[in-house]
Amino acid sequence: MTSKMIALKILDGIFISATIILLGIVAGLPVDWLLAPLEMSMREFRAFALFIIFGSLLLIHAIATSDSAP
Repeated sequence: MTSKMIALKILDGIFISATIILLGIVAGLPVDWLLAPLEMSMREFRAFALFIIFGSLLLIHAIATSDSAP
């Protein structure tokens, strides 16, 4: 397994977990237990989750389209 494949698997895992959390929030899952230790409001948490999702998508795209990484 190449380093490119390992990096893509890690980024896919981050993307999938962040998307599942975000979908749970949209579906009405109570997230007070998650917001308390992070000391974030719901609006801040949604913005942070969207940042993680889009950031991981951009990294996945950059790694997948690069020819330099074996």
